Amino acid sequence: YVDMEFGTGALKITPGHDPNDYEIGKRHNLPTINIMNRDASINENGGNYKGLDRFECRDKLWADMEDAGLVIKAEPHMQRVPRSQRGGEVIEPLVSTQWFCKMQGMADRAL
Repeated sequence: YVDMEFGTGALKITPGHDPNDYEIGKRHNLPTINIMNRDASINENGGNYKGLDRFECRDKLWADMEDAGLVIKAEPHMQRVPRSQRGGEVIEPLVSTQWFCKMQGMADRAL
């Protein structure tokens, strides 16, 4: 959400990659466009970046923006990046259809 004390107050919305943005997108009838395959490579919605690994894509995208004169400044900032408990890999948010089962009843019958 927007922190009015930080930055411009502008908000990016990525309904295909963030649960909060997905809800905002639904309220405003925004399309949900996913640019990432399940292996974290860029899909056909990524244009010239199709097929690149997510980290390669970020590096190339940044270089392309610099080459085009679109970068005003770069400065480091801390950000929380979700990681897997077991292997420590970066987790990329991906909004998808999911379903859940109550397991206790099945477990009781099985035991």
